Amino acid sequence: MNIIVINPGNKPYTNKTIVAEPLDVLMIATIIEKKYPQVKVLDMDSNRLNNDINKYLEEKNIVIFVYDYQLPLHTSNAIENIFEVIKNTQKPTKFIIIGKTSTYYYQKFLDNGIDIIIKGIADDKVLPVIDNINCEEELSKIPNIIYKKDNKIIKTTSVPSKNLFSTMPIPNRKLVSMDNYMDTRTMITSRGCIGTCKFCTTPYFYGKWSGKPAEEIIKEIEMLIKEYHTKKIIFLDDNMIVDKERIMNLCREIKRKKIKCLFGCLCSIKCYDYEMLKEMYESGFRWVHFGIESGSERLLKLMHKDMDISYIKKVIKEVKELGYRVRTSFILDYPTTTKEDLQTTKDLILELNPHELRLHYLAYRVGTPIYNENKDISNGSQYIHSNKPNIKNNEITTEVNNIIESLQKDNYHLITEETDWNKYTDLPKNTKIAAFTPIKYGMCWYE
Repeated sequence: MNIIVINPGNKPYTNKTIVAEPLDVLMIATIIEKKYPQVKVLDMDSNRLNNDINKYLEEKNIVIFVYDYQLPLHTSNAIENIFEVIKNTQKPTKFIIIGKTSTYYYQKFLDNGIDIIIKGIADDKVLPVIDNINCEEELSKIPNIIYKKDNKIIKTTSVPSKNLFSTMPIPNRKLVSMDNYMDTRTMITSRGCIGTCKFCTTPYFYGKWSGKPAEEIIKEIEMLIKEYHTKKIIFLDDNMIVDKERIMNLCREIKRKKIKCLFGCLCSIKCYDYEMLKEMYESGFRWVHFGIESGSERLLKLMHKDMDISYIKKVIKEVKELGYRVRTSFILDYPTTTKEDLQTTKDLILELNPHELRLHYLAYRVGTPIYNENKDISNGSQYIHSNKPNIKNNEITTEVNNIIESLQKDNYHLITEETDWNKYTDLPKNTKIAAFTPIKYGMCWYE
């Protein structure tokens, strides 16, 4: 059986200068590879492939789409590419899909040629599904899958998904051509979250936090350095610093082994610990991201972030003093946002003075409370990188423009549309960037 795991082509394709190896695709393929070593990975996004995969098919095929699973790599328009691939397929093929959108909107996928949907966490389900793909009696015994039989939708027993990320193997990056991706390598060392932000999928899809131990993280770092001459690594965990002991062990091992690499990670203000961040810096961490999202405590409470503004200021000040390059993110159009909310957000941004600033209009992601509460706005589909506000209000537009003008006066490089990040080379360490689009990882990380 010819087994192909596919990263669908984005629509439009992901900017070449920020494209990273599709780790969630590689993790699923690595699980499959243990039993089926012939498995292949097809990254239709980085390779700019059209929606015809026939030259990769054999007489019997299983194709697994990994769409909107752990990393938010795709816009909702990429679903059209998946359906076109299926329509264009000319050889006998069974189609499986995993991810959030197919979990919540299974009917749409079944109606467009998907044979089996794995709901929720798929790590422990993908092999049993492959093993029994042609035996409906056995498929019916596997929990958390959906398929059609005689034009009727069959849902097997629903059980809580187990987040066992701590036991996940190192993704086999040899399944793709690493030359296709940016030179800052990516890793994921944990999954799940201790928070309940209403706009984020992680706590509702993955549940309880689970992280790999320090010794496993070190193995992957050493492999990346040895195999790919890696100089910079960004950890794409939603919140890498949940477990202080794990991080301290990691830092001690990095120093003990004299590992020479620069690191960046995504953090939460709620998990901040000065001693831990100091140890991280001494081990090579140079970049941190904090999702702050608003300067309005009213909005923070509505988002279920409920953070104290004075504490946010303290944390960012201390982290910058340690020497980190700091990125923060803010949502400019969360439901009920007012002119006054944006004014307080602008004031907070200017006071924090982060090196990088990611400005967002709210992405309504399937499976989140904010999505379910605002289906009239989200219109039944997820999108990730929108450059347009959802709240169409002259006061809001005026205040967003005021924020932009203030940032330009404060010497921020303003990025409003997709850009070629390769032209931003050799920038000074404290270069300030404000962007409405994804910012390339690894910029201005210096010893």
